[in-house]
Amino acid sequence: MSEQILAGKTCLVTGGAGGLGKAIATHFLGAGANVVICDINEERLQEASAELSSKGPLRAIKADITKVEEVQSLFDELIREFGKIDVLVNNAGIMDHFAPVGDLDVEQWERVMALNLTAPMILSKMAVRNMLEQPKPDGRIINIVSVAGRAGWAAGAAYTASKHGLVGLTKNTAAFYGNKGIRCNAMMMGAMNTNIADVFKTGMHMEGYKKMNSVYESIQAPPCDLDEVAGFCVNLTYGKGASVINGACIAIDNGWTCVVG
Repeated sequence: MSEQILAGKTCLVTGGAGGLGKAIATHFLGAGANVVICDINEERLQEASAELSSKGPLRAIKADITKVEEVQSLFDELIREFGKIDVLVNNAGIMDHFAPVGDLDVEQWERVMALNLTAPMILSKMAVRNMLEQPKPDGRIINIVSVAGRAGWAAGAAYTASKHGLVGLTKNTAAFYGNKGIRCNAMMMGAMNTNIADVFKTGMHMEGYKKMNSVYESIQAPPCDLDEVAGFCVNLTYGKGASVINGACIAIDNGWTCVVG
């Protein structure tokens, strides 16, 4: 991206060491931003740092965002390095095993909720507080949701509930802070080639998976291109028209949910 629409802005991307998060971080750097990526995977984080550090001001910080004290340390380091936060992208997430509620393991429910919903709340809380401290607040929060935030068949009970909850958090944040200079929107993603499916290595509820897959195959929507999605994410922050978009849940799924919602 040649246009430096994010020059002087500081952006935090969670889960930024791989997949969509790394693609978003790459585009933010290309748009002139200071970028902080965090991830719990040390090896992946080091690889991403080595790959992206030449593209612009970058900090890569290992953090478990399900722990309040580590989120606080993350923000302390970000503020110490760049002075403020302008953009938060709540990208980090974990998939469930497609299990419906009757077969759901309570520990998996708690793990999914902690990362997919509670962590974005904590991060948003800290970001909003810093944004409001600025002389002229002009912050952006983007929550990476999913078609599972709209439909009931796209994942298991845990992931579906977490993403529906993240939609609610998006709308509430937008409603309360829109008139204070902070915009909050959600990108409702369709299929993508990312590392979110790593959890399937430990098993999968086949009935739930087949239900999702049968719907997906009937639509025949191709996976979303990470580069296109990341570019849109940048434009949704400070691109032309972005200032009038608040509380939106934008389907980015190659038409998947316009046919089956």
